[in-house]
Amino acid sequence: MSQSKLPSADNPLRAAGTLLLSRFSGATRIGKSYDAENQVFINQLTSLLQTLEPVLEEHGEAVLVAIEDDLFLNGIRLPVRPNTIRFHHWAIEEFARRKISGFRALKGLEVRELNVFVRLFLQPEVYLGAELLQACLAQGTDHVLPVIHASTEEPDPAGEKWAEWQGDESEGEDESASVWGTPGAETTSYPTGYGQSSSSTSSESGSGGGSGNAPRGAVRKKYSAALSGARSLLTTTSLQGGMELRHAKRVVQPLVDGAFNSEPVVLGLTSLHHRDEYTYAHAVNVCLVAVSMGHHLQLDRKALADLGVASLLHDVGKDAVSDEIKNPLDQFTQAEREAAERHPLEGARLIASSTTLNPTTVRCMRAALEHHITADGSGYPALPGWKPSVLSRIISLADCYVSLQAHRSERGAGVTPYQSLGMVLGPLKKLFSPGLLWALIQTVGFYPPGQMVELDDGSIAIVLAPNSADLARPNVRVLLEPNGRQPAEGATVMYTPLPPDREIRRALRAEEYPNLEEIPTN
Repeated sequence: MSQSKLPSADNPLRAAGTLLLSRFSGATRIGKSYDAENQVFINQLTSLLQTLEPVLEEHGEAVLVAIEDDLFLNGIRLPVRPNTIRFHHWAIEEFARRKISGFRALKGLEVRELNVFVRLFLQPEVYLGAELLQACLAQGTDHVLPVIHASTEEPDPAGEKWAEWQGDESEGEDESASVWGTPGAETTSYPTGYGQSSSSTSSESGSGGGSGNAPRGAVRKKYSAALSGARSLLTTTSLQGGMELRHAKRVVQPLVDGAFNSEPVVLGLTSLHHRDEYTYAHAVNVCLVAVSMGHHLQLDRKALADLGVASLLHDVGKDAVSDEIKNPLDQFTQAEREAAERHPLEGARLIASSTTLNPTTVRCMRAALEHHITADGSGYPALPGWKPSVLSRIISLADCYVSLQAHRSERGAGVTPYQSLGMVLGPLKKLFSPGLLWALIQTVGFYPPGQMVELDDGSIAIVLAPNSADLARPNVRVLLEPNGRQPAEGATVMYTPLPPDREIRRALRAEEYPNLEEIPTN
């Protein structure tokens, strides 16, 4: 393979690479001690970006990778000198620890994305290899991603688009390299192999409508990634073969970050007719609501992570009893009802036998066991005098709110977010403590995201997110004008939030149920 050589004297990439190693090391060191918004940490990231910018401006990208004992920046081998050897060894060891080869930055990179990338990089106990890549994609760090694999061997380019960096030679050493990235089995999207981007992920930028299980008005990438993670985590094979809770934490972490970023909770309720897909989507939906509620209750990040994992696993016991249940809920036989009411105990047993016992495991076991035990002492399993944990009670309310909107029975069909909230605050309120009901209202507002509403001018809108300053005036997007026509193309009308003089009326497409107490809650 022929290569064009860059001049060896005073190669600017070598100088940039040496400084890049130093500043990347400094940013990660400071990131361990300071919060993401701390100015000291921001200053470190700014210096790191300033080091990258000349390379990005000239080459469009900066690819720092380790191959065996050498480091390369855009294919140029970085020299090892006495004053830089500690950074050289540090980078190689840290990349190996995370099971990656390095990272790739693209022109257009901003401090915000660097901040997220470094924060994820600092969690090797949660994110390794492709897991780190998936987390970066879910967090939207499109201009900086980990390199999963790099090699000086040219891969077979058939059916793939590959990129080549040209090297140089200096001081008699072989410092030239064509560095190739291998993306992993599922990708053809990144030409140099630094990402794993399935079609569903790469096409789902931003928010908005769409098909499939992704919710409207929320960050679709995170929901899609969480749904995929739940699918791999909750399969029968994974549960019976043993599971590591760090994988569950990886699934949950973007949702925890979303709660801190005040992202709206919009449930994905489409395409849920298949039992397994319903199970995965239900787990993610409950996790979304529970984590946001926990954030409003001022739980810290560690507690929120445990809450997220526990809510993701709260229904794992259903698989153990699924073969005994043939009818929908409203047609249960006595034997089927007894089997269904056994799933909390089966879930606690399954979690206990599937993973290492630690505080997070115990919280997950309690949530699985207790999430159908209510504030008034009813529910199942019957445990007289037993008091469910706070996390279990949060999950219980989130589970009820979600189940009301997606229950696969005739009586539960077509329940809107607005009606679901009304049932929880009305006939079902005795089952939950006032404090938790308050947290749910703070999470979804008086008019939950995804709800169709009629404005006082006769236009029809969809609620995008609650307005924390006034829960009665959410953020909405107009779908139909008062004359019944859709807004002209490119003329999107949004109120963020609705102005004070606009009064939202009852949801237009919400059917009234005369006997609300009969709506199934589990």
